[in-house]
Amino acid sequence: MTQTQKAHYEFDNLPLEPVDTGTSLLVTGPALGGTRRLMMQLLACQPNEGLLLLSTDLQGEEAIEQFEAGGCSYTTSRMAVIDCTENSADDDDRNVHAVSSPRDLTGMGIVFSSLYEDLYGAGIERVRTGMYTLGPLLMYAEEVQPLYRFLHTVTGRIRTADGLGVAALDPEAHDETTFRTLSQPFDAQVELRERDDGQRQLRARGLADQPDGWLDVDL
Repeated sequence: MTQTQKAHYEFDNLPLEPVDTGTSLLVTGPALGGTRRLMMQLLACQPNEGLLLLSTDLQGEEAIEQFEAGGCSYTTSRMAVIDCTENSADDDDRNVHAVSSPRDLTGMGIVFSSLYEDLYGAGIERVRTGMYTLGPLLMYAEEVQPLYRFLHTVTGRIRTADGLGVAALDPEAHDETTFRTLSQPFDAQVELRERDDGQRQLRARGLADQPDGWLDVDL
């Protein structure tokens, strides 16, 4: 593996330049405006990478279907899903791991750390972690601070392990103070919007060496 490959994560079919390892991105935009599709494209793994997906609004199998709908292949030997929904269920065949309750941020952190260790133990040193979406976790946490601490821990682990983190949050669904607090653990934002003619656009904020302004994107 070259030094360039080690130092960056690349995004095929998106108008974004590679980002440094250890980076965590917050995708912001309307819940029905394509944020899930954008996030899945950001999580699309290269052959030498692994995936951890924390799904808060879809059960494990449905989350895998959404990942594969974007043209990605879900491989159980290097990918896993943490089912954080209210009706979560384990699925050993698909490497899906259930958390007892959406309120159990501590349990999510334990499962996340364990699965990360498993991937590293299997020789997979580059892992993309996705969290879709933060809204349900905030609803069940009832207060913003426990979720902030959880995100701080997860993004810290990603930074230390040279991984990539991607989470989604609809800024219009929460007050400004809450949104600003939950944004703090992330290194940068990728904003998504839809023009009146239906064309979706994105822009990166807080990342070096990225194109300026809004850029057309097909999702």
